Amino acid sequence: MKRFNWLLIGLVIICLAAIPLAGCGVSKSEYEALQSKYDELNANYATVDAELAKIKEVYPTRYFNNYNELKDWVDKYCPIAYSPYNSLEKHLDLQQRALADGYIWSVYIEPDAVGIISCVVAGDSLYYVGLDGYIKWACWR
Repeated sequence: MKRFNWLLIGLVIICLAAIPLAGCGVSKSEYEALQSKYDELNANYATVDAELAKIKEVYPTRYFNNYNELKDWVDKYCPIAYSPYNSLEKHLDLQQRALADGYIWSVYIEPDAVGIISCVVAGDSLYYVGLDGYIKWACWR
């Protein structure tokens, strides 16, 4: 019985070794066309994978991790020149830049005042951010 098992295993190995030698019925031109398509798909995959990596860096949006991260970001984009007439537009521009960098940024119009302020969560706190770059702690989250 053991000899039969060894014989059977040897026969299977010989058959498996013969398959690549015999070929799989694909002509050289078909093989080259398939190889070309394979290379094209690999190139497309690499492009899409790179785009996905960029998207994963930014999205999903998140709050700032801490005050220092918020301050570094604000220092990069502020101060912004503005007038009372385009203050909302400038705050919305900051919001758009924050979203492009992957951060959640809220713009708040104070109902009792004629003011517009950005409200941003960083760590466990809420901060007010002005267009001139000032950051003021508002409350705990």
